[in-house]
Amino acid sequence: MTTDITAANGSDTYTRIAVVGTGGYGEHFLRALKQCGYFVKIRAVTRAPEATETVKLERLRQLRALGIEVLEYASATVDAFSTAFAGIDTVVSVVAVAGLPSQIPMIDGAIAAGVKWFIPSEYGVANYSSAWMPFKGPLAAKEQVLDYLVGTAKPKGLAYTAIYTGLALDYLDPHGIGLKLSRRRATLVGRGGTPATFTCAGDVVRVLVSVVQRPGEMQNRIIRYAGSTTKMCELIKVVTGGNCGMNVKIVSIDEARTKFCELARQQDMKAFQVYGRLLIEEGLAQVNMRREPLDNALFPDIKPESATDTLARLIKLADAGSEMFKGGQIIHRSQTASSVTDGVGEVGKQDPASGPTTGKSRV
Repeated sequence: MTTDITAANGSDTYTRIAVVGTGGYGEHFLRALKQCGYFVKIRAVTRAPEATETVKLERLRQLRALGIEVLEYASATVDAFSTAFAGIDTVVSVVAVAGLPSQIPMIDGAIAAGVKWFIPSEYGVANYSSAWMPFKGPLAAKEQVLDYLVGTAKPKGLAYTAIYTGLALDYLDPHGIGLKLSRRRATLVGRGGTPATFTCAGDVVRVLVSVVQRPGEMQNRIIRYAGSTTKMCELIKVVTGGNCGMNVKIVSIDEARTKFCELARQQDMKAFQVYGRLLIEEGLAQVNMRREPLDNALFPDIKPESATDTLARLIKLADAGSEMFKGGQIIHRSQTASSVTDGVGEVGKQDPASGPTTGKSRV
């Protein structure tokens, strides 16, 4: 039996959590939640896999082996999500870009199930309007979901938190933003002098684990966290070893924009790579592009890895011949890379007899 506990600051402590999505950040976040020892119920909610999806089937088997409840749904409907969220306090969505619109029925299902707090799959960067794009970009659904949470769900009693952490070089394939690690080459759109926000995958997970343990402090707000703020020209120097002459291909903004529109009309997923490069050059990859204050002070125990250090780490993996990226997900080689959840095991750790912690998490 699960009972809500009143925290020291007078707010509810939510110890029953569901995570929608088990790929990408989802798997790492679920493992970190299990490690932290704070939650009495951890549920993974995911689309039912086909028999041929052997990688996903094995991932779900491993999550179950960890003691994580896995609930599968056939279609993304309000009823399906309402059933999936029964008995849950907090829902965290980690769906990919293509699944962002499915969060509307997800939110309605959460309301129907009596969920108290919903964290949408914002992460990355917000949907800022572009001066170069003749139509809404791939991230427009983020804004729609957040507007729905604020305008429709919050008045019905569902709290929200949007979290922006910028780009994670060890989650997204660096090739997607023009950094070709194994070849020590790069493709640059524009001049490369515009700052962008980068936070490595491990630090993103640490921020998430900390947030979900502090509802009274974190609800109904936007969190902006920056592991580091770096320019593309600085990352290119790391990749090329400072040899930026013949090793860097320069593409004009007009050329990149034309290419993006062409690929987008063809519904080619490569359009997202070009969009990412335009995003960075225009300054839209900063989590505080409009000079909004950063919230790093909320997480004083996180010592973030800089983007240049992340890139140097990935280059070592590339040199070692490790298969770093497959399908946009992280593949770790135990002899050369550590899990993104390393160091998260102490978050909220307590004597099992004492029940969940009520103070700030330790990340």
